[in-house]
Order: sequence, then C-alpha cells, then structure tokens
Amino acid sequence: MKAWGIAILCALLFAGIAWWAPMEGTTALDRTVKETLGGQAGANPSAMLLAVNGLGSTAVFAAVTLIGALLAWLMRFRKEAMAIIGTVVLALLVNTGLKALFERARPTHEGWITVDGYSFPSGNSMVGMALYGILIVVVWNCARSGWARWTAVLAGALLIVLIGYSRLYFGVHYATDILAGYAAGLCCVAAMTGAFNLSGSTYSRRRRRSYPSFP
Repeated sequence: MKAWGIAILCALLFAGIAWWAPMEGTTALDRTVKETLGGQAGANPSAMLLAVNGLGSTAVFAAVTLIGALLAWLMRFRKEAMAIIGTVVLALLVNTGLKALFERARPTHEGWITVDGYSFPSGNSMVGMALYGILIVVVWNCARSGWARWTAVLAGALLIVLIGYSRLYFGVHYATDILAGYAAGLCCVAAMTGAFNLSGSTYSRRRRRSYPSFP
C-alpha cells in the first residue's frame, strides 16, 4: 500500500506541475534556470555532459534494461526482472502519450545534441528515473549487504540527476519539463513496485523460507 500511496502522490505532483507550467510559455523557474544553466554549452560543450546525455539515449536505456532484467532473471529474481522491463515500457508509453497531450514546444537551443518531438515532460528524465529508480528498488530488496544497497542508491540518484542536468545544460528542456519527468517516472516506479509487490527485502524473505524455524 505504501508504494501505491507514493504513486498517487507523484501523480498529483505531476498534475500540479502541468497545471502550473504554461504549455505555450514559461514559468519564472523556467526562465531563471534557463538563464543560469541553459545554453552553457556555448562553443565548447562539456565532453563529460555529452557522455552523460548519451546515457539517456534509447540505445543505452534499452541495453541497461535488458542487462538488468537478464541478471535478475539468472539470479532467480524472476518477479524483479519482469518489474524492470515493465517499468521502463510503462514509462515510455506514458511519456509518449503525455507529450502528445500537452504538445509543449522545446526551448531554443544551440543544437549541440539532436532532439525531436515535444518537450513536456522530458522523456530522458522520465525514463531515466523509471529505469534507475526500479533498479534501486530491486537492488535494495535483493542485495545482502547494506554497502551494496547504498551504492546502488547513490549511483542511481547521481545518474538521474546528471541526466536531467545535461538536458538543461544543452538547453533542450525547461526546468518544469525535467521536474514533471521525474514525478511521472517515479510514479511508474512506485506503481510497478506495488503491482509486483516488491516492497520489503526479497533476500530476507528467501532466507526465512530456506531456514524455517523449528516448532
């Protein structure tokens, strides 16, 4: 139930951002962030952020999704493997629908990276949150050590933030696009966590089943 509650809160947060952000204009936050960060690439874009932006490509998302799901499947975490694929597919489908619904034009940018389609919500941010978010959930539930769990949390959170920042850096999204993408992506993670009942430690449950207590 906790996962479904988070999904509802994220959906409401997304709705609030969509209501606040004009689809044919910008908010004060959009303008401030664009003036501060947008178009910083200038004549010499950061090689590191070009690489980070590449982590948000369809090919990389697909590769990470399939590798993560395959590893989970081979380790006999079958439900978790299906959740990884399901979360990413859900995020892609929902993002496509939302972009078509809101039809927000992209901001003017320098053209250092190739982009197409509408701007709201950010697909890279949404799918990045969905993919790395569900991987955090899976590792947290399945890992035996706290070190592995927190490494996954920190690495995943860093990737999510950097992917969003890179889109602002190259000026191809407004800040509200990124925030809405994060909210919708986290909604997908929470919804699939609830649907596949991933709450709690899978490793702990397996251990209890493997070593039953004596009567």
